[in-house]
Amino acid sequence: MVNTPTALASDIEKENLFIQYDKSIKKVLANKPILARILKFTVNELSTLSLQQIESCIDSNSVMLGQTFVEPGLSNPKIISKQLEDDISGEGRIVYDLRFVVNLPDGEKTKIIINVEAQRKSNPGYSIVNRGIFYTARLLSAQLNTEFTNNGSDSAQYDSMKKVYSIWICMDCPEDKKDSIVSYSLKPEILYQGNNRLNIDYTYDYVGVVVVHLSGNSECSQNQLIGMLDTLLSEMDAKAKKQKLQEEFQLPMTVEIDQEVSDMCNLSLGLWEKAATEGRMQGVREGRLEGRLDSLRNMILDGLTTIDKLRATGRYTSEELDSVAKSLKQ
Repeated sequence: MVNTPTALASDIEKENLFIQYDKSIKKVLANKPILARILKFTVNELSTLSLQQIESCIDSNSVMLGQTFVEPGLSNPKIISKQLEDDISGEGRIVYDLRFVVNLPDGEKTKIIINVEAQRKSNPGYSIVNRGIFYTARLLSAQLNTEFTNNGSDSAQYDSMKKVYSIWICMDCPEDKKDSIVSYSLKPEILYQGNNRLNIDYTYDYVGVVVVHLSGNSECSQNQLIGMLDTLLSEMDAKAKKQKLQEEFQLPMTVEIDQEVSDMCNLSLGLWEKAATEGRMQGVREGRLEGRLDSLRNMILDGLTTIDKLRATGRYTSEELDSVAKSLKQ
């Protein structure tokens, strides 16, 4: 085996860190105390319940982390196995970040299927809302023959469908979206009413798409959910982060949450340390000189490196480093 590193090998190694970080975020979000807080502020049916009540409504056995396929014919979690996931891991299949079931206290009729997605950018080049609508469509159609039937001998048929939510947590948001929570749902609009006793059937309400736009500043938002998530996903060190989550947001630091928050913080720090060591950030990967210089400047401002250390690596031209130094003085 050739030991000489290639650009491809280097990129795969670095991208693997991002993959690990994404997985770490999902693991943290999957904890019941965190899910309960997300649900209280995004799911209308749960808004009046206490956090403890919401936790008790979450079906622990139903929580699936990055295992439920979105593509047609692959959304029913009953057919997913670890072996299937391993077999197709390199084929680009799309999977839900988190999928689970909530059973409300008043019984089976108010069972809700929830999908939670952690999205690094709220504007990835397409509409997150459209993607959320697609995900809810898959969550509905996947219920065929598990929650409802289209069999003429079944008197209930489609009426047994369960409501679905797709909740998107967006971390890197433009100024006109930051610090907001927006809900999208189906609503009736009467186009004509010739009957003054018209009775609208509201039982169709099966779909909810909610987009949580974080502020990007753990000290900014007045909203409890956004403030908690901003803190949870911030770059502050693990000890300070856990203390703030416990004291300001009453998030209990269970053994699982404590360890997973620490792991997430360590992975986040590892991304920056690797970038500082190798001198390769997002702009480098995309081959944009402007992004390259901005990345170097940000690393210096964050105290991760210095001009002299960058110069000693031999990876940058004098013109590049002079430009960075000049921008720091402005």
